[in-house]
Amino acid sequence: MKKTSILLIIIVAGITTHAQIHMRIYHKEGGHSDVPIEQIDSITFVNSDEALTEEMELTGNWLWGSKEKGYYEVLSFNKGRTYTGYDYYLEYGFDTWTYGTYMVNGLLLNLWSYGYGYCRTYRWYIIGCTENALEVMTQMGRFTYYRVQSEVYSLKIGEESYTCGDGDFYVFTDGVKILDKGGVLKGIGEGTTYILKYNAESKLIMAYKVVIY
Repeated sequence: MKKTSILLIIIVAGITTHAQIHMRIYHKEGGHSDVPIEQIDSITFVNSDEALTEEMELTGNWLWGSKEKGYYEVLSFNKGRTYTGYDYYLEYGFDTWTYGTYMVNGLLLNLWSYGYGYCRTYRWYIIGCTENALEVMTQMGRFTYYRVQSEVYSLKIGEESYTCGDGDFYVFTDGVKILDKGGVLKGIGEGTTYILKYNAESKLIMAYKVVIY
């Protein structure tokens, strides 16, 4: 009888092990995630700082813009740890450029800006970084930059185009070269500018470069 029970336990255990082809992870806020065991090589626990740093990919162009603040800024992080900063001031219609190097140390983003006879250092704390958004705390406050997409908008002066779909809307247009007319873009000044658009399907704010001719 004892041998039969042991054999039964072994068979049941074998069937159970064979059936458990997913690892189920339960989340505190509810719900769960299933991960196929065959895809798991190893499991390592890391703190949030390490996880965020490993996921960060800063290379590319990032936009922050605000009509209330009166300007927008495009940060371009290049390979080789160099960067450029472009600021356009809406009311006065002039721009400035910044050149320098950068380095990420944990959650600290260090920026060194170089010019004739000076070198300025900026230390930004990275609050969050995804493929689409970079949120930082700076000496001037909290800012969220959005990655500029590869798609470029193009329209003529006076042309109205790029109508928003259901639930979409323009978060930022400069009002100098491009105008938001109730969810439709209108070119009003020749040149290059940038916009922020909310996408209802993905629930993300997307940044785009716009060329007006």
